[in-house]
Amino acid sequence: MKKTNVLQGLLWVLEGIVVGFGAIMPGISGGTLCVAFKMYRPLMSVLSSPRQGLKAYWKMLLPFVIGCAVGFVGLSGLASLLLEKNSTLIVCVFIGLIVGTLPGQWREAGEKQGRGPASFLALALGFALMLAALLLLRRNSLMTLTPGIGSFLFSGVLWGFSFIVPGLSSSTLLLFFGLYQPMLEGIARLAPGVILPLAAGMALVIFVLPKAVNYLFDRFDSVCSHAILGVVLATLVMIFPAFPAQMGARLGYILCIALGAVASFFLERLIARLASKRS
Repeated sequence: MKKTNVLQGLLWVLEGIVVGFGAIMPGISGGTLCVAFKMYRPLMSVLSSPRQGLKAYWKMLLPFVIGCAVGFVGLSGLASLLLEKNSTLIVCVFIGLIVGTLPGQWREAGEKQGRGPASFLALALGFALMLAALLLLRRNSLMTLTPGIGSFLFSGVLWGFSFIVPGLSSSTLLLFFGLYQPMLEGIARLAPGVILPLAAGMALVIFVLPKAVNYLFDRFDSVCSHAILGVVLATLVMIFPAFPAQMGARLGYILCIALGAVASFFLERLIARLASKRS
């Protein structure tokens, strides 16, 4: 019995590592990974009603959260190193990761309540509003934010949303705002000026919004999910780089996009297999 409990705990740690690392990689949503591992509802239960939620789920959530911290902090240096080598190629890999998650996001968006006119309208509005906002930022030369306490607090708010709202990849937005690499470098160095405002922003969202999010998704799951998918599509359009004229470099970009999409596809397959074994 004890051996079974240890193995189950190790599996929850492994799931947390996958979720933590996935959360720092643009294109992969920490909230979506939590849903795939059947951790989303326990997390929302704890955040909405801490006493009752912890009493029911602490044995599974403790190793899971430890794994998330390991994946998020421990592997951030790897992501930062990859970006330093060739940022445009890495962006292409991230684009592939986003593309690879789209079929799963589309399937999950209509799984619970189906799709109606309101769902497609939410998809269009989410795409149009986010695209308009990002275009406005670019026109006003505000696309790149200066790294600092305020911007890292903003980054933490986005991270909080990515865990609470399945399908939202805040890393993609941070990549667009120019905060992604400075944030990763600060996490890898354990810099207080990065980690403390980042944690404060995450805590602000995680402890304030879960009840509202639960309410919206319980009643309007399809509409909310399709609106989030529209936001993801808009950010994908905005981070797409201009392809170079040289055929070799262009093929390199295409290869990186393809590799990212394949990696994302197999990651989802692995998550589904692990989740099915546990259920």
